[in-house]
Amino acid sequence: MRIKYDFDDRKKINNKKIIFVVLMLFIAVLLSSVFFRNSNNKIARNFSSTVLKPFVYVYDFSNSLFNNVSVKFSDKEKIVKENEELKNENENLKMKLLESQKVLDENESLKKMVEIKKTFQHFDIVMGNIIYREHDNWSKTFKINIGKNDGIDINQAVVSKEGLVGYVSNVENDTATVTTILDPSASVSVKISSVSEPAILKGDLDLKSNNKLKLEFIELDANISISDVLYTSGIGNIYPSSIPVGKITEIVNSKNDINRYAIVEPNVNIKTLSEVGVIKNK
Repeated sequence: MRIKYDFDDRKKINNKKIIFVVLMLFIAVLLSSVFFRNSNNKIARNFSSTVLKPFVYVYDFSNSLFNNVSVKFSDKEKIVKENEELKNENENLKMKLLESQKVLDENESLKKMVEIKKTFQHFDIVMGNIIYREHDNWSKTFKINIGKNDGIDINQAVVSKEGLVGYVSNVENDTATVTTILDPSASVSVKISSVSEPAILKGDLDLKSNNKLKLEFIELDANISISDVLYTSGIGNIYPSSIPVGKITEIVNSKNDINRYAIVEPNVNIKTLSEVGVIKNK
């Protein structure tokens, strides 16, 4: 058994020597090829070229691969940077668009205010914007951005370019609450254009969601018609006379019926209203 172990050991030593010799020869050939690659001797130069060709190929391939990877990383960084720049540019454009829209909205608001003042130029009127709307099921009110400091007081009439909106029901230093004609608690003494007869226009709980009003206490013999226009009569201490209010869209029951009433559509679409004027005097 001892002889076998010695033989194996010698075999391993011989294999190592062979590998060492081959490796040294390989290195020697490689170094010689590098040394003779620029030689004037054609044979030596061709030999060098042949030996070095695989290494040159591997070098070129590795270099190409490295360059491609570098380019891809570079392109990725460039794309990320460009995306970030585009994102910032997009945000800037959004801000400019919002600012432009704000200016347009402000200009439109000012235009509407000028139109209201022009329509009611014979009144002392203060302009305001709606800043809050009440959304409960009963009332129909909103708050405006003018108050006592602007000369606003309770029971002053509130109008839009198209006509009557309501009245000031509560006032603070810088704000005021407006109860609109749609509110079930509101009522307005009006005249019917075709007959010049008085009647009472009231807010109605069932009609207010459709922007409609109820016309009651119509004279029994008054010959009213669809599309008759209503104006404030001036009776009472709140609404000046001759302010447009709305028009009749439906008549319920016939002439001389004590329970006769009419459905009225107000001139002002209170749901979409944003600017109003408060009349400081009658």
